[in-house]
Parts: sequence; C-alpha cells; structure tokens
Amino acid sequence: MLYKGDQKNFEDSTVHDDIEEQVLRDNGWVDYIDLPEPELKIEEVAPSEAPQSFVTTEQFDALGEENTKLKEELVEALKENQKLRKQIRFKQVEDMPADELRKLLDERKVEYGARDGKPALINLVLESENQS
Repeated sequence: MLYKGDQKNFEDSTVHDDIEEQVLRDNGWVDYIDLPEPELKIEEVAPSEAPQSFVTTEQFDALGEENTKLKEELVEALKENQKLRKQIRFKQVEDMPADELRKLLDERKVEYGARDGKPALINLVLESENQS
C-alpha cells in the first residue's frame, strides 16, 4: 500500500509489482509512516470580524479592569451598608427605656453595674450584638 496526502486526509493505492510501485513513488506516493502531519490552519481575524462568541484580548483586559472596579465599589457599598445598619440599630436601642435594656442584657447574660446609666447600657447591648 502506498499513500498520498497527510496522516489525516489521504488516498491509498495497492501495488501489485515493483514496476507499479516505482511509478507511484515517482508520482509522490509514500509509505503511511512517511505521510506528513496534517497542517493546522489558523486564520488571523480582525477584531471587527471576530465571531460574537469570541472576545479579543483588548476586550478581555477591559472586562478584567471593569470587574476589579466593580468589586471595589461593592466592598465600599457593603461597608456603607454595615455602617448604616449600625446607626439604625443604635437609634432603635437608644429609643428603648433603661429597664428594657437591662432585661435584654439579663437575657444575654451580660453583666452591668446597678448604677450604669442609659448610655453605658446602650453600649453593652450593642457590644453584645456584635459578639454574637
């Protein structure tokens, strides 16, 4: 058997004698092992011609930068959210009577002084919430 083409796409021919083999070899036919590897075809495509499912390097880099910027904005927004939640909770606790604050602290088994004023009780309540 002699072959023409490459290892992926080839034609084959069976020879029956030495003369027929020599004629085919003179015309470029070879043994299978001597067939070349198939050529990889890589086409250069302009960014405007790239399929929509592909992203150019520039687009990829821009998306990476945008992603980093959005993550930073998210972290800042979460910090602001946490700060506002603390302010809201402070206002809620501040509006509670001292007896109710003591009751909360008793439920949480937080010790406080018998003469502690409302500001001290508020701080103890908020601290106990931050620890849980």
